[in-house]
Formats: sequence, structure tokens, C-alpha cells
Amino acid sequence: MQDKAFRYQYRISRQSEKMQPATAPPSRRQLLGGWTLELGSDLPLARLVRKDGSVFGLLFGIAVEERGALLTGVVKTAPDPAKGWDAVEQWVEGISGRFGVLMADGRETRFYCDPCGMIGAVYDPVARRLAASLALCLDRPVEDRDDYDHSAVAERGGVYTLFDTRDKTARRLNPSCYLSLETFTETRFWPRPDSIALVGGDLEHTYDAITAQTRAVMSAVAKAHRTWIALSGGQDSRLLLAMAGPAARYIESSFTHISNFMGRIDASIAQRMAEGVGIPHETHDRRAHKVSKAITQEDEATFLRAVGFPMRPPREISNGLNRLLPDGVVVFRGHQTDILRAVLADKIGSKARRRTHWQIKRLLPVPRDEFDATVHQRFHDRYEAWRRALPAYAEANSTDLMFLEIYYSSTIGCSFPGCSGNFFMSPFNGRRQIGHAMAIDETYRKASYSVFDLIARSNPVLEGIPFDFELGPDLGKLDCVHHVREVVTPRRSGTEARRGAPG
Repeated sequence: MQDKAFRYQYRISRQSEKMQPATAPPSRRQLLGGWTLELGSDLPLARLVRKDGSVFGLLFGIAVEERGALLTGVVKTAPDPAKGWDAVEQWVEGISGRFGVLMADGRETRFYCDPCGMIGAVYDPVARRLAASLALCLDRPVEDRDDYDHSAVAERGGVYTLFDTRDKTARRLNPSCYLSLETFTETRFWPRPDSIALVGGDLEHTYDAITAQTRAVMSAVAKAHRTWIALSGGQDSRLLLAMAGPAARYIESSFTHISNFMGRIDASIAQRMAEGVGIPHETHDRRAHKVSKAITQEDEATFLRAVGFPMRPPREISNGLNRLLPDGVVVFRGHQTDILRAVLADKIGSKARRRTHWQIKRLLPVPRDEFDATVHQRFHDRYEAWRRALPAYAEANSTDLMFLEIYYSSTIGCSFPGCSGNFFMSPFNGRRQIGHAMAIDETYRKASYSVFDLIARSNPVLEGIPFDFELGPDLGKLDCVHHVREVVTPRRSGTEARRGAPG
């Protein structure tokens, strides 16, 4: 897959299958269990081996074990599936990052991926092929589904949801399932019965575990790769930066894209945050950095070639700001930290979980202002089938799982493989971290208390900087010590009062 569009992508097909025109060179092609894994030019690979050196697994992408080790090169610590898949799934649960892993026990070959399918996972059970994108999954023209307004996706920001792709037979893998390559069927393996739990039943211990794992991931990745972090005036990027702790010194730089006035607020606050932890910060303002239309059109075409169907490219590609990031750097972003503040849940509680209208609307089969009863009815039965199939012990977290499994896989799980300039990932994208986060009381999370608590525990300097919703539109007030103290004191006082309270 020598085309730059597929730089961070992969494809898995039958070993005997004739290679397609975009095939990877021999150095980027691996064999396992009768299957061929082809890798894009810059997608990292780790070989999982037994004591005798025989290979039983291939892990690609960027992944960090729970103990903080980056999985790279030859890995001798992964459990051998020939001794049982349960140990494998416990191990996968403890990994954080953006990754896929192919494993074989001599009888069966399975594919597992990161918690939200950020690596990209599209399969066609007819062609018996699995890939990061629809573009690499199919060797034929797309055959359109008939239950979508395709223009809503191509032009207005809708997405193919509920594990659909634009194609009639190609599916997006539910990332909480593994795919058996013998049958091309999915089987849920997560959450496990004990996955959604506070550490020792204690909120403070849970915060410690979440912070330690996130810090270990950021440290391991930033030591091994040139790494930047996206910062804004909101909660998620600040939370990541706070949890980084001493690992922040390994981050090469931070940045903020400015596409509108809110971006200028983000950049001003982000600059203070970067200063607070001692890392550089760059402001990428589209007014100051003009990119020719020819270049943005080229980048949009590359993105669309990489995803394999018409959709609206990310704004940073369309306005050229993506060109301001150094080519090939790893970029930390939040995303799954949304779960710590239940941000995507319009409503909370058991009754709200049974009302599907607002949930399906959130999944964006059409833009939100186009959603109506007809669209709701079209997707209702399939959404209900997904919800009712959840394990009983996970029902109380169905909203969290909806966003993790369905929303994120159809959004960033689709777009990230198409962004060939940089490797975007979340250091909070680990099932252990997410399971602990989901165990925190939903009302507590919805009030952002978990985020405020974690920032205060990790970095009091960052706690003292206003958020965008506190500062308001007057950027000059960021330099007024009295005003800053006035707007952050209620939040900080509330956080202090909650110390030691149950979650």
C-alpha cells in the first residue's frame, strides 16, 4: 500500500489471494494463520512470539500495555492464545492506544482492535477481507445501501451508523467484539462482568488508576515518537495535559487550530496551559496561514481516496491547517475522555436509556437539524436490537457503550485512517481506563465533577486557569488576575469540598 493515502492503514486477506494493485511491498507484508496482513508505509508493527520465537500474533498501530510498556518490535510478554483466549482478552482489556491485533491459536484466527475502532475496522464477509477503510476492504465498486440519504453523509455531516458502511455487504466491526476470520462473525468479549467497576470500590483509588495508566501511555508514546498534543479552552485536552504529569516533558509541542472566534479563545487559554507545564505552543490561524486552493483540493482528494466513499473531510483538511503540523508526528487528542463527563448523553437515568429518539439522533444518520420521526423509525429496530443484546451487567452503561461502540467507530474510526499526514490517537483509549470511568456515577460525571477532580489532583496550576465557559468572549480578561480568580473560585471551591466524597 504505497499510496500515501494508506500510510496508516492495513488490509487482511486470504494468504492465497492475488494481491491487489495497492499491495504492500514484501517488507510490509506478514503471514499468520493462513492470512496475509498488509501494512501502510508508516503503520508500526509488533510481533507477538512464544519462547521458541514462533509468532502467534501481529499487533499494528500504537499500543501500550497496562504496565506501561510500548508494544513494539518483538514482544515476548503477550499471552499465547493456544493456552486459552480468556487470558488474551484480559490482556487486550489492559492495552491503550490505537491498534489492531491478529492472533492465531492453530485452530482459529481472531482480530481484536482498540475500544472504539480508532484504527479503522471494516470487513466484507462475502469477499472475506478486513481493512482499515472501505477503500481497502473492497476490490469492486461500492454497492449503495438503500436506507440512507447518501447526500447527507457526502455533503452535510451525516455518518453511516450502527456499524453500516455505504456498501450493502461491508460492515464496520463493533470494537467490543472480536472477528473470527474462519467464519467472519463477531462475538462480544467486552465489557467483562468485572470491567465496569471502581478500583477497590473507591473513587479516589479509581482516579489514581486512571491517571497512572494515562500518564504511562503518554510517556511511553512520547518517548518513542515525535508527539504533539492538541489543546483548547475546553475540558478534555486540559484533562489529558494534567494527567500527563512529568510525561509532558517528552511532548515536543502543543498546538491550537483557529478556524473561528471560539478558536481564538481556545488558543489564548491553551497558551497559558502550555506555559503552565513548560511545553511549546503553536497557534495555527487560518487567517495568517493561507493555503492555496490547489493544495486543499489535493488533500481533500487524498482523504476521500483513503476512506473510499464521499463524505465531508475534517475542517482542518479543507482549510489547510493540517499542513501546519509536522508530517508524521503522533497527535494526542481526548475523545474518550468524554465518558468522564458523560458529555454526549442528552439525558441520564434508566428512563432516558429506554428513550431511543434522542440516542439515534445523536448517532447522526442525518445532521441533527434534519432528524425526524421517519429517520428515527428507520433505525429504531436495529438500535433496539443492539441495546437489548448488551450483557445485563452493562445495561446501566448503555449510553456510554452507544458512544464508544457506535458513535466513535463511525466518526473517528472512519476519519482517522483517512488522515494520512499524522497519526491521531487518544491516550485514554483503553478498556481498563474506560471501564473505571463508566463506573463513576453518571450524574456526577455529567456535572463534570470527575474532570475537575482529576485536574485538581494532577495539576493545580492548570486548575487555576479559566475554562472557555468561565472566561467569556473578552480575551483581555485572561490577563486580569482579579477576574480570573473570581471566575475560577466557585469551581475550585466545589472541587475542594468534594474531596473524599463517593463517586
